[in-house]
Amino acid sequence: MKAAAFGEILWDVFEDVRTLGGAPLNVLAHLSKLGADCSIVSAVGKDSLGEDTLERVRQLGINGEYIFSSQYPTGKAEIELKDGIPGYTFNSPCAWDDIRLDDGKLSEFLSEHYSVFIYGTLSQRSDVSRATLERILSSINADEFFFDVNFRKDFFSREILEKGFEKATIVKMNDEEIPVAAALFGIPAELFVSALQERWNVERVVVTLGKKGSVCFSDGKEYRQSSGKVWVVDTVGAGDSFSAAFLDSLARGYDERKAMERASLLADYVVAHEGATPDYDESIRKALGI
Repeated sequence: MKAAAFGEILWDVFEDVRTLGGAPLNVLAHLSKLGADCSIVSAVGKDSLGEDTLERVRQLGINGEYIFSSQYPTGKAEIELKDGIPGYTFNSPCAWDDIRLDDGKLSEFLSEHYSVFIYGTLSQRSDVSRATLERILSSINADEFFFDVNFRKDFFSREILEKGFEKATIVKMNDEEIPVAAALFGIPAELFVSALQERWNVERVVVTLGKKGSVCFSDGKEYRQSSGKVWVVDTVGAGDSFSAAFLDSLARGYDERKAMERASLLADYVVAHEGATPDYDESIRKALGI
């Protein structure tokens, strides 16, 4: 499997520790652990945090050749956990507001064929990064386009969603984001999944439901998956691990039911450990069949 992602790389800063994160990077980190060949298009600052980022990206086994060196500082998200649920405060402007590829790098990136291209909403809060993504989406050769709707603060708009939906073959949202997105388009919330499939021709819509599990809508069918009973340490990155295992499953030829099962298994494992991309022990490897 050859995967590429576009978007934010940032450091999640807790009260006494910092960890590298950002949804696109987290998804790739898990895909790399699952055996995929991964590349990311992003940006970091010309600072010590940027140097640490590039080293960590290499350690994760992700190709960082398309990470731009920006004049802005490397991204950070100050995180406050309330009942295990994270709240975010981002530095702005920061490097991932300034994602650029020169013509040579863009041509090199677009010369590859990808199993999946992953992109989201948050990194499009700036005109510069959004323009770079639009250039990529207009020409990239990929089997699947995975649009991760990830509402943070007010860093989203109807236009960003519209363009993301138009290209997507898979859309992932949570149950709290659906009514917000539906309102932007004047669509009743209960009809929004149908609208994604009929108006924008999205093949699969994945909705995460927190403790209630998740559901995948595909080809007129619903595939519901319950969450496991685990002791929650923190939920940061849980959705990203879910995305990775779902995409890995499709690439391996599994059907939606099996993909949802594996995605839930990995998400349950992640919430029971510290950090968004914990090491995999033998139990999760066996459960995932890797």
